Amino acid sequence: MKRSAFPLTLGLVIAFCGAIPSRQGIAVDLIRLTPANYDRLVPAGKEVDAIYGDWVLRNDRITAVLAAPVEGRNANMTVRGVGGMLIDLTTHDMPSDQLSCFYPGGARYRFTDPSLCTIRRDEGSTLALEGDHLRADSLSVTFVGTSIAGDGTTAAVTYVLREKRDWIEYSVEIRNEGPQPVEVQIEDMLRCDGNLFRTGTLGDTGVFFAEDVYFGQAYAIAMEGKQLHKVGGRNMQLRPVDTPAAKIDAGATWQWSGAIACAQGIPALQQWAQRWASDEDPRQLVEIIVRDGTGPLEHARVEFHHQDRVLGTVHTLDAGRIAMRLVPGTYQVEIDAHGLQPTTMPLTVQAATTKVTLELPTASRVAARVVDGSGAAIPAKVQFLGRNSTATPDWGPDSAISAVKNVVYAAHGKFVQCIDPGEYEVIISHGPEYDAVWQRIQVNAGETTPLQATLRRVVDTSGWVSADFHSHSSPSGDNVSHQTGRVLNLLAENIEFAPCTEHNRIDTYEDDLALLNARQHLATCSGIELTGNPLPINHQNAFPLIMHAHHQDGGGPTTDPDPVAQIERLALWDNASDKIVQTNHPNIPQILGDKDLDGKPDEGFRGMLGWMDVIEVHPPEGIFAPPAPDTPPPDRRKNPIFYWLQLLNLGYRIPGVINTDAHYNFHGSGWYRNYLQSSSDDPREISVAEMIRSAELGRIVMTTGPFLEVHLNTQHDGQNRQFGIGDDVVLGDASAHLHVRVQCPNWLDINRVQVFANGRPLPELNFTRRTHPQMFSEANVRFDQAIDLPAFQEDTHLIVAVIGEGLKLGPVMGPERGELPPVAVSNPIFLNVDDQAGFQSNGDDLGVPFMLPGLHEH
Repeated sequence: MKRSAFPLTLGLVIAFCGAIPSRQGIAVDLIRLTPANYDRLVPAGKEVDAIYGDWVLRNDRITAVLAAPVEGRNANMTVRGVGGMLIDLTTHDMPSDQLSCFYPGGARYRFTDPSLCTIRRDEGSTLALEGDHLRADSLSVTFVGTSIAGDGTTAAVTYVLREKRDWIEYSVEIRNEGPQPVEVQIEDMLRCDGNLFRTGTLGDTGVFFAEDVYFGQAYAIAMEGKQLHKVGGRNMQLRPVDTPAAKIDAGATWQWSGAIACAQGIPALQQWAQRWASDEDPRQLVEIIVRDGTGPLEHARVEFHHQDRVLGTVHTLDAGRIAMRLVPGTYQVEIDAHGLQPTTMPLTVQAATTKVTLELPTASRVAARVVDGSGAAIPAKVQFLGRNSTATPDWGPDSAISAVKNVVYAAHGKFVQCIDPGEYEVIISHGPEYDAVWQRIQVNAGETTPLQATLRRVVDTSGWVSADFHSHSSPSGDNVSHQTGRVLNLLAENIEFAPCTEHNRIDTYEDDLALLNARQHLATCSGIELTGNPLPINHQNAFPLIMHAHHQDGGGPTTDPDPVAQIERLALWDNASDKIVQTNHPNIPQILGDKDLDGKPDEGFRGMLGWMDVIEVHPPEGIFAPPAPDTPPPDRRKNPIFYWLQLLNLGYRIPGVINTDAHYNFHGSGWYRNYLQSSSDDPREISVAEMIRSAELGRIVMTTGPFLEVHLNTQHDGQNRQFGIGDDVVLGDASAHLHVRVQCPNWLDINRVQVFANGRPLPELNFTRRTHPQMFSEANVRFDQAIDLPAFQEDTHLIVAVIGEGLKLGPVMGPERGELPPVAVSNPIFLNVDDQAGFQSNGDDLGVPFMLPGLHEH
């Protein structure tokens, strides 16, 4: 939704303005973000949340974004009520915004009235006004908000930025507008999300810090005259030590002030913390390049020592670079880079900008090239496992982009990666349509070891494309994974269609695919996961949706506490455009008729069912393990595929899907996927409209890896006809048999094929390697059989499920997901035995009572 800008309250300011002065020497800007200036002004960083109408406050060293004080301004799903708050902050020298939000006043106030914003100059400053652009040598911005608790207090939050500062001063003034005294605690709040952030206090300064060393951004918060400590978890409430809450009398005010600084790493903030309250800042810019004879060394860990004190560690980022401000003097740096032994070197910081290159011995590397059977480059996932005494590498966190823990994702199968000398087992893969390759390599110190592999496509999926309808990354607000890393993960696992489904924000993968030059490998569209309460049933995906870039929520709908109203709103979004609406991780019995999960029948949220196009039913292996009849209501969501079978028996023909719901990039994608029928399996030619049609018609096979094909063949009066998954078949007097074909690559296997009729496994159509060894093969086509069907006496939906009982996906899918069994489940073929009034569902509860009177007549 497009947000209007808030107006400047400039009566005081304009009184000081005559002719616009020269810009020479003027270093602080306040600029409203618009489509014309957004790309130029908004800083780089994984956690940038700026939208049109927000305000950029910047000087010669830092850029900050203040969220517009309007109703409904949220940074993301979990960082909410950010109007008037500081939502982005990073340096110009090494921009990498990792701030979710800084809330002066502790998120206890809402700032939603633009008319209560004032911008002033400080004493002695000059001011120039150019439309929505203010320029001066210092600026202060004040927002006024009201208490969320309704206690009669208001808060005025002021930000001050001066030239030649890499910190912002702030103050909070609480005013009691009510008739009674009010107790108030001095408290600010910081959101820097994810387990990458290390927090604490800087020495004896009392200054609080939060540091993401991998993505290269650290923040420090100081409160004048106070020592800060953290209360709470993700919502880091910052309070002064030994400062109890105070009572503010009616009409009285209470104020505190402080500053927030940013830098690439803690060493710069350690020195800032000693001096922030003074007018002097002797720190100078230091630009360091760490490299060896081959090139820059990214993510080398550099520990800074000064005056017998460890200041902290900084990772080199792009081009092996570090850029931050340090006090002039002599330092020692300990450098620990992948592929090298740790090295200690001297560093002299001059009384002016220092630029230095730290040259190291040549690191050991691996240079990989992965191709397909035709010799063409192919996306790949390459795992390195240390052997004997060699440690398994750990290049980066599970939120990283390409080198994630011991995995490298390569969009075009080619990379060079620093790696410690030693012996490694390497697993190279590209999803379950390709055989994986295992190799052993020896990496020698100072050498580059070649790694070449050919991945051969051994599973024929002609007419079908693999899809994941549910993935996340950092814009979702409940994780910190880099979105480009998510796209790389999808590419490497050979997912061919993936809508972008971030929480509560319409977003896109198009920019990531363009960056990776990989549009030929992945079809996509914009979408959303609309995520509300109650959990977990009020989560729905929809795609495609029209994305309104840099607007609140990408122009998406808002949540609703009523799941029926929410899914209807989503289905009708964009003028009721054609789209897929998917219910995520549902508790199906709760939806059907147990709203409050007390085990007693009620109306449930049954109205949701009429708006669903597909429903998530993972884990798929649950089809082989029905729940006990007395399963407690809260536990019924643990086997949704069984309750999906009940839905089918009640006449709700909602196709089933399985999706990874991936939130992190370490083997996050690929272990669940759906195959959808498609006229083209070339991602460049995949039609989103056709994906919608195939999904709505249930032309879907759900799988952890095996590729399952199911056809129903009929014969009557010499006429042979073939039907597929999702089809309606009028049988009449015709005879029928199923043709079931299962293909697997060399790294997974199946040993059981089971036919289900109206949700019940047919004992006579249960085939295992032990009981029917002649029906199975060791070739890539593991099973290829015609299966005669019994004479059904009622309309019957047929589902085929295959599994590797006692088997695992194995190391190709990583240490966690590799523990899953190979399994695939088809969507139903609907068999109408007599064509009387169409397909009639039988209402079978499959031995687990519905507890829902009246539903048998649905």
